[in-house]
Amino acid sequence: MEPIPAGGAQALPDHLHAPLLHAGFWRRFAAYVIDMLILGAAVFVLYMLFVFVVIVPAAASGGRHVNDAAIGASMLMAWLAVIVAQWLYFALCESSAWQATPGKMALNMCVTDTYGRRIGFGQATGRYFGKILSSFIFDIGFMMAGWTARKQALHDLMANCCVVRKEGLAAFERGDLDRGAAQAGAAMPGWAIALIAVGALFFTVVPVVAILAAIAIPAYQNYLVRAQVAEGMTLSGGAKVAVGEYLGARGSLPADNTAAGLADPDTLNGQYVSSVQVQNGSVIVTFGGRANQAVAGDHLVFSPYGSRGAVQWRCGSPDIQAKYLPLACRDRSDAIPVD
Repeated sequence: MEPIPAGGAQALPDHLHAPLLHAGFWRRFAAYVIDMLILGAAVFVLYMLFVFVVIVPAAASGGRHVNDAAIGASMLMAWLAVIVAQWLYFALCESSAWQATPGKMALNMCVTDTYGRRIGFGQATGRYFGKILSSFIFDIGFMMAGWTARKQALHDLMANCCVVRKEGLAAFERGDLDRGAAQAGAAMPGWAIALIAVGALFFTVVPVVAILAAIAIPAYQNYLVRAQVAEGMTLSGGAKVAVGEYLGARGSLPADNTAAGLADPDTLNGQYVSSVQVQNGSVIVTFGGRANQAVAGDHLVFSPYGSRGAVQWRCGSPDIQAKYLPLACRDRSDAIPVD
């Protein structure tokens, strides 16, 4: 038997004696879905800001100008912000004059102590963090709201709180629970049931979309960089032909563009390539400022090998990451210089 505090306050009766005073599991679950939709939208915006402010620039730079410690700190701060936002959302709303979050207000419920009184911020905070234990034991702590005497979840019991229907609470305060039962006896509204289904879909789809975005955005960035590198492959063609013709006619490799009969390197350019230079028979493609940061200022090098009568080309790069190179431009250890 709970002690009665000063002032004649009476403890809330249990569910057996007031069946429509306490909010049951499914009504509370519907309210929770509404609250998670509100918080989930805010978290999704925060996540997308993190993706486009931190992840996308990191992918665009190819990791060359990325501070891993800064990214880790940003992720930690983002998750701390989510935890603090959820805590304040529940604790401030439930300890306010509303005595409820928007989800609970939508279903005409409120949070009280076991005497039907408004709770304070500290008690609401204890109730919120008690949910950690409720979820830690495979959510059994939440399911306890379906069978305990006052429909209390584990975190309600820990914080000495109840979740009640407002009509039932008003009737209890008037001492007229029978009439309040008639007013509070309406079943859960159809829109709340529909919202549970929508919420379940939301919490299934949004994480999948977020994961796919985290995978697809860097993959798309890599594809764009490889497309720019491919331009260098195309523009190198004329220079390689000129070097091959020079070698066939003179038996040696041209020293530069002029010797190979080509225009100045800077005039051989494209949208992403700033120059194509012949240097002692090798063709060096340099990517310019319009190229992605992952390759801007870097080089694609084509070196002749084989024999004078059958020149072939080895393609590689001293500074471009292998993932951006065409397969033909990755390691070729079997290449033999022109003899």
